Order: sequence, then structure tokens, then C-alpha cells
Amino acid sequence: MKKPFLLSILFLSLVFQVASQNYQTVNSDRVASFQYNGDHGFVRIDSVAYDTDSILIPFRNIQDVDYWCYTINGAHWLGDKIIIREDGFNIFLNRDGDSIYINTAASLNDSWTTFHRQGELSIISTVINHDTMSFLGLQDSVKTIGFQVYNELMNPMNHLINNYTIKLSKNYGFVRTLNYTIFSDLLPTSYPPVQFENLVEFDISGLSDPVTGIQDFTWMDIYDFQPGDEIHVKRYWSQTMQETDIQLLILRYLERTDYPDSIVYHAERIFSRDYKNQGNYTFTFIHDTIPEIIHPNPIFDKLPGEVGIDTITYGSELIAYSLKMYSGTHLAKIIPEENYWFFNYGDTCWHTAIYDGCMSDYAYYKGLGGPYLWCWWFGESYRSLVYYKKGDVEWGTPLVIVGLEEAKLSSDVKVYPNPVKDYLSVELKESALPAKIEIYNVMGSLLKEFVLMETNQQISLQQLTPGLYFYQIVNEKEALGSGKLVVE
Repeated sequence: MKKPFLLSILFLSLVFQVASQNYQTVNSDRVASFQYNGDHGFVRIDSVAYDTDSILIPFRNIQDVDYWCYTINGAHWLGDKIIIREDGFNIFLNRDGDSIYINTAASLNDSWTTFHRQGELSIISTVINHDTMSFLGLQDSVKTIGFQVYNELMNPMNHLINNYTIKLSKNYGFVRTLNYTIFSDLLPTSYPPVQFENLVEFDISGLSDPVTGIQDFTWMDIYDFQPGDEIHVKRYWSQTMQETDIQLLILRYLERTDYPDSIVYHAERIFSRDYKNQGNYTFTFIHDTIPEIIHPNPIFDKLPGEVGIDTITYGSELIAYSLKMYSGTHLAKIIPEENYWFFNYGDTCWHTAIYDGCMSDYAYYKGLGGPYLWCWWFGESYRSLVYYKKGDVEWGTPLVIVGLEEAKLSSDVKVYPNPVKDYLSVELKESALPAKIEIYNVMGSLLKEFVLMETNQQISLQQLTPGLYFYQIVNEKEALGSGKLVVE
């Protein structure tokens, strides 16, 4: 009966050592995100061991092994392992097994050797500041640690690392850190050589405990809509100037039903498509109500940087890739473009794809759907979010989709000629005046607006390039007509 009790004490002691030391760099009980130029890298400890020291192992990454050879079980960007010693040293093992030492117990102006390679260089760290700092809405005591590189004779060297710092808080771990796994790649004898800019400072952007800042989100979070929400999406494709495909989509969410394994929506859909090829136009308009069923996507739900394995849709090969997260206009979780997919053909290596065509990241926005993309390859293709309304929050410019195959005009209105070259004639009855005519392009943007004060009035369209347009005629009382307009 005593053995389980002793094991419980040992386990609790291990958790206390791993999770509660002051100024410990990384904790096993929280997920943290760090940001560099809008990109977010996540840290999660997947396993903990104990052998004199506590050993933390972060989740695995895709890493290069040799030329055209990659592993999907490589070291995390923070290091292959993190050793937490009782004397205050936290040791990060890079992908070559070298040790990077951080002295969490050091006081202001204390120095120590962070990294050493015989006959090449040494990196000395010093606590250069110790003060209270605010970050992510939190406030804590923070140590700032700087670096100085020395050659084998211990003479100071000019080196990029001299300009970097890390910041370490008393209760929350790293506030700023580096990607320790590539430390050895920055040495003169490293192969393959890695550009210095790959070693960057990552600033804290989120924590799971306490919940603050940037958090990971799932596939179900992407499609989290409530009745009354709406999104407007613009899709454009062009192979040449002679061939274009323009699609506009408005989704207004009407009903939502939550199930244990899915969300079912009913949404009002307004859709138009304008396809042009060699001067010929095809226009499609749909206004209906559609169901939309959202199921979980376990591959997408992995943390950014964590390896996901899937089967490509056009074959049976397995692919590996890791998602990215980016803070731009909207917080995006991104499936990388095809040339960042990795294929395995039965040997020990995973190989990058050789892909010829229009490649693009596929970005998904939290609560705003997706994918959104842009690419160029002897043409242009994009799918962009241009407007949304969620609750009381609005963003962007709403689309105006005028989707009539044929003109629908009251008996009080005549519009001619159509097609038109320079001037369009509009005839109205006296009782319909004053009125106005609005000219829209196929993207739903208002281009021109003319006030109509006479029963027979000509308006100039000379500034419009040849193509398909839409018009609406309205007065203060009602809509008098709308339809397609071809400008030659």
C-alpha cells in the first residue's frame, strides 16, 4: 500500500520542480506563442522525464537532414530537449546535440558561458537589466540577458548575436527568446550554411495559462457564425487579359444548429459569376438558401508548426506539412503552398514537392471562413474577404451584386442602346423624376452615378473600358429598374 503513495509523492515533486521554479524558461503546464514579423511560433511540452534533472521535450518539427532530405520528427525550433537543473541552469540542446546554457538564477551583471565550441567561438551571456515589465496585460519581474561572441583566443568578435537579447519573467517564462535549434548553423564550419537572419528574436504573443494574447484556433472556430452574421467574398482568376473569371459571393447566416460532431447552418446565398473569353461573356446569377455542414478537421486542429500527415486528394501519396499562423488584417491559420509539402517514397527521407503552376498559401480566418489566397503564374488568381458583419462589428466594403440576366424595367423607363459605345440614353416619365442611375462593375463596386432631371437624358460612358457592367435606376420612392449593360 505504500508504493503507490511514494510514486504519487515523486510525481507531485516532479511537477512542482518542472512547473513552479522562479524564472524557469519554459513550463510544462502551458502552451505559449511567440511572434516574429507577424508569424507565430508555438511552444508545447509533449513529454517530461526525470533523471537527476527534469527533461522537457517540445513537439516535433520538420527539419532538413541533408540536401533534398527532410525529417518530420526533427527538433523543435526552441531546441531538441530542454534540461531544467536544480542549480538554475536551463539547457537547450540544438539539433546537433550542442548545449545552450541559460542561467535563470543569475543576478544583475552576472555572466556565464552560454555556448562554446572548441577552436571556434564562445558566447558569453550577461544579465543586463532586471526590472518590472508589462506584457500581454500581465506585469512581472523580468531579467534581460544580452550576448557577446568571442573567438578561440577570447577576443570579442562582431556577430549578429551581439545585437540580440532574451527576456525572462519570474512567473511566466520567456518573454523574448531565440530559435536555439539552429545555433550551430551560425558557426563558420556549419553545413549546410544558414543565413544569419534565420536566428531571430521571438516576442511573447500568447499564453494558455493564464489565457491571454494569441491563442491557437480550430476548424470549428473558423466557421463560428451566428444568425445575422454575413461575409462577402470576391474571387478573381485570369489566365490572360483575354480570359477572366470573376465571382462574387454573399452569405447571410439565418439559422445555426449545433450537434456533438458538427454545426449545420442555413444561409442566404447571393452569387454572381462573370466569365469572359475572347470577348464572349457568360453571366450567372444565383439567389437562394443553402445548407452548410461543418465537421471537425483533426489535421487542421494541430498547433502551428506541429507536423500534420494527410493524403493528397489527387493520389495515394502521404504528405507532411505544418500549419502557420499569421497576424495581419485578420488572424490567419495557414496551410502552406504546395512547394512546402513533403512527400515520402518509402525511404528514410521526406522530399519537397516539385510543383509547376499557381502556388498559394491557403489562409483561414478565425470566425470568417476561408480559404483566402493569392497567387500569380502567367496570370493572377485570388480569393479575398472584402466585408463581414458579425454581431455589432463590421469591416470592409460590402458588395453590391446586381444579378439580373435581363433588364427588369418599369413601364416608365427605357434604357438604350445596349450594347453601348459612348452615350447611354435614359427615358423616364415626368412622374418618375427626379431619379438617378448607378453604374456598377462586375466586382460590385459603384463606378458612376448620374442624376436624372429630364424625361430623355443622355449620359456619357466614354471613360468606361469595354466590358460587362450593371445599372440601377431609383428615385426617392422606388427602384425603377436594373439590368446588365455591355460597353463596347
